[in-house]
Formats: sequence, C-alpha cells, structure tokens
Amino acid sequence: MFSNLQINVEPNERFLKFLSLQGEKKNLKNVEMILDLENQNQGLFTELMANFDEVCLLRNGFDKDGLPLKISWQDALEKYYNSIKYKGITKDYVDIARVFAQRGLSQDVFDTAKALRREAKRYETPEHILGKPIKEETILESIERIKEQTEEKIESGRDFIEKLYSQQFTYEWLSKKDPNNGIIGLLCSSCTSITSKLYGKEIAKASIIAPDVQNLVIRDITGGIIAKGAVYVNKKMGYAVINDFELNSEYRKHELVVGIYDADPVGRSEKDRELIFKAFQRGIKAFVEEYDKQNPDKPLIQVNVGMGYNKLKKQVEMFKRATDNLTVPAEYGFFDAMKSEQYILYYRYDKEIENGGHDR
Repeated sequence: MFSNLQINVEPNERFLKFLSLQGEKKNLKNVEMILDLENQNQGLFTELMANFDEVCLLRNGFDKDGLPLKISWQDALEKYYNSIKYKGITKDYVDIARVFAQRGLSQDVFDTAKALRREAKRYETPEHILGKPIKEETILESIERIKEQTEEKIESGRDFIEKLYSQQFTYEWLSKKDPNNGIIGLLCSSCTSITSKLYGKEIAKASIIAPDVQNLVIRDITGGIIAKGAVYVNKKMGYAVINDFELNSEYRKHELVVGIYDADPVGRSEKDRELIFKAFQRGIKAFVEEYDKQNPDKPLIQVNVGMGYNKLKKQVEMFKRATDNLTVPAEYGFFDAMKSEQYILYYRYDKEIENGGHDR
C-alpha cells in the first residue's frame, strides 16, 4: 500500500498497533483513513510514523468551554500535519511554544500564556513559593543515578525494589514558569486551564502569577504529569489549602460519581490511586519540612484539601474532617475547597517528651 512512499524511519509498536486495528467490516480502518488523508496531504504518512507519540498528544483538546476533550484520530492527524506556527516566538517564550504546539493549541492560547508570563515577570513572582525546586526522581532517573554510582553498595536489594515500586509515581512542585501550568487541565482531565470559561481559569492564572499558589504534580514512570493539586499558602496565618486532587482519566476507570469508584479494592486501578495519593503525601511532607526549615518562627500548622470534586475521596477520608474550613482569596478560584468540606491532611502539634522540651 505504501510502496511508493519514501520512508526512512522505523515505526514504533504503538504505531503498528494503530495501523493494524480492524473496523467492523474487518478492514484496516486506520490504514484506509491515512491513505485518504495522504492523497490530500502529501507526506502526512511519513510525518505520522516519525512522530506518532506527538500525534497521540494532540487527541486531547479543548471544547467550547475550555474543558478537556478527546478529538478524533482524523482531526488529530490533520492538526499535526498543519502544525501551528506561532507568531511572536522569542527566546522567552520558546518553551511555551514547544509545549503548546505539541497539543495543537491556538495562537490565542499561546498569546494568553505569553501575557501571563509577562505579568508574572512584572510582579517578580518567584518560580517556587519556597524559592527552590522540590521534586522526587523518577524510576528512570534512579536507574541513571545508579549507573553512575556502580561503586556504591546497595545494602538491601529488597528494600530498594520496594522503594522503586512505591515511587513509580513521583511528586514535583512545578515551577511557576513551566508552560504546563496554563494547560494542566489537559493532563489531569479538569477545567484548570487558561482557556476555561469556568473557575479553573482563575486557578491556572494564579498558578502562574500569584506568589502564594503553586501546583503539586504527580508524574508517572515516563515522567508525564497525571495528577495535580493546586496549593495556596497563607504565610501570615501558617496554613495551606489544596483545592482538590485531580487525576488523568486513565486513572479514573470505573468511576461511579466524582471520586467514587466501583473497582476491585486490590485491583490495579485502585492500587494506582493509592500510590498516587502516597506520592501526594510525600510531596506535602517534603514541602512542610522545607517550609518549617525556612520559617522556624512561623511554621505551617495545618494543610487542608477540598472534597467536592476530589478524585481521591476514599484515600482522603481516612483523615480528619476540618471543622472550620481554611480560606483562600476569592480571586484564586479555589471553588472546590471553598464550596465544600475540607479534610486535614497535616496538622502540627507539640507534645512533651520525657527528657524535657517538646517534640513534633
């Protein structure tokens, strides 16, 4: 079928599976679709084969309200072939262009993200609330580090393997300059994006320009962002509020209502949600420890999370429900935490110890 094409790249396994998918009439429906598109767009097939993973990203788009929407393969293929070339790309915005172009976002969305970055620069908003990056290395990064440290002895292989398993999901406090802040709803199946017509637009804006808001994200084994919690920190009062925990649709299988799942408690999807929640916990713990180190006279007392649209309700419900909800400035759009109950994920308390003094 493709003997007349000049092909000089090797197809990957995902692309071969895509080609071999059969339709209702036992035909190779994707092959036929590509042939039709190739007749209209010469060179589309070779571009597709060489860049199939990027094309897959384009299937996640936005609807008219700015909410995440899965588009058809044909639309994704045509969108990739007619890749958007943004106007006004300078060295200050090339990272935004690279991330947004992979997802076929419009010039207007690119311009909005540029304007927000300029605003953050004008306000001199730091990239991180604590002035430094806080993240966990992925399994692949761990393996690379081990390669470079082969002379070091691993005392317990079992413990090491257990640690790697528990960290197949890793946390990162996302830099406010990261382009993904503006469109993180695409990655986490939510309305949190600068394109949204809902309250998520304000959360996305705050994660870029507000000095007291930052996204805590969870990455999978490949490094892709699959979950997030937008965090507001009130330094004066010593508390933090997370709007909710949001998950990519891949990790919301068998969802009955928001955050409640009809799934085998020992099945893969439930185990994944448990591990994702543990990664969130580790991220919060790391943040609190660094915050308290930097602010010994005014440590964090409490960290709450909203529950209305929280995608990890079962995991959060093991914690104490907040009797008095903690507040967030209205303009930040933390709708979930403000309009529903909150749960306390972390609470600082001092206790007397035998040799005198106090222990946390």
